Amino acid sequence: MTTVDTLPPPLWDAARMLRSAFPHGIPATAYAPVLALLYEHFSDRHLADLMAHATGKDAARVLNDMHACAGSQPDDAAIRAVRERLDRHGWQAICAED
Repeated sequence: MTTVDTLPPPLWDAARMLRSAFPHGIPATAYAPVLALLYEHFSDRHLADLMAHATGKDAARVLNDMHACAGSQPDDAAIRAVRERLDRHGWQAICAED
């Protein structure tokens, strides 16, 4: 992960939250549920930039993953588990900024 200041300022808090929730990186099993959960709260570009920052993937690849995820939503239990994890690391405050 690169430093937060490489992102636009509106994404800094979300980047810190993801780093806090997933200090060793977002595991493959949580990647699609995180995309699905965050999708409704960020523009496509901001979400692609945020997740590229968090995962080290190319933003264009993340954008493709976002669209694939939107077409085949991860199961509710996986999204719920990710939300519970993010809630412990400030998700509610990030949502309030919307």
